[in-house]
Amino acid sequence: MTEQTFDAYLYPLVEGKQKFISLIMTGKSPVRSAEDVDEVALSFAEVKMLATGDERFKEKMDLDIQVSKLLVLKQSHLSECYELEDKIIKFYPQEIKAYEEHITAYESDKSLAEQHQPQGEDKFCTMTIGGTTYTEKTDAGERLLAICKETTATKPVSVGNYRGFRMEV
Repeated sequence: MTEQTFDAYLYPLVEGKQKFISLIMTGKSPVRSAEDVDEVALSFAEVKMLATGDERFKEKMDLDIQVSKLLVLKQSHLSECYELEDKIIKFYPQEIKAYEEHITAYESDKSLAEQHQPQGEDKFCTMTIGGTTYTEKTDAGERLLAICKETTATKPVSVGNYRGFRMEV
């Protein structure tokens, strides 16, 4: 690049185009529309400043670059704000409702499990498999394993109950 020539104007244009292309290709900029970079044109006064080597022109170009960076940052900030507003209005209330439903379900499961406490030395609660009630852990385990080996269904099949909960394979 040669000082005090037209190069001083062309390289920032190429840089601006490259930044524009990079933003579009990487998707880092949330801007939904972009102005054509080629619409930049030199006025005769700017050409004269280039020819004379006026430092104010370089300063103007630097300020233009800073302004464009700030505009991209502003758009990014606004996009992030809109995304957060959307989450606050739609996403988080749905998440809260889902968690509240989970908590309610867990509380009912806890109460059901407390109603069917394990008894005896081996702390085994009776298990019903296929209509037969098993009081011994080994017998229930063997029957459950046999049902698992026999079942070829691709959808869950109810096989019995344990501590008030339905068992499926």
